[in-house]
Amino acid sequence: MEDEYDFDYGDDDSVTCPRCSGGGMVDCHCGGDLCVCENYGERDCPTCHGEGEVSPERHDRYRQSEREAHGAMRRIWEESK
Repeated sequence: MEDEYDFDYGDDDSVTCPRCSGGGMVDCHCGGDLCVCENYGERDCPTCHGEGEVSPERHDRYRQSEREAHGAMRRIWEESK
């Protein structure tokens, strides 16, 4: 007999989303009349689409993009001194 509580939780290789830390939601900052989440609320994470987990490849791409953005800001900061 199959256990009624035996759920398939998806890919075992998935890791916690680096953008929302597994919560599936991120703060909205759009504001105004065009706000898509009821004025400064929350919305589904654009990285994991609200699931809280991503593939290792997506995680690595996100972290690489983050490092590149931080590096660019560091160069701008150093040049402005």
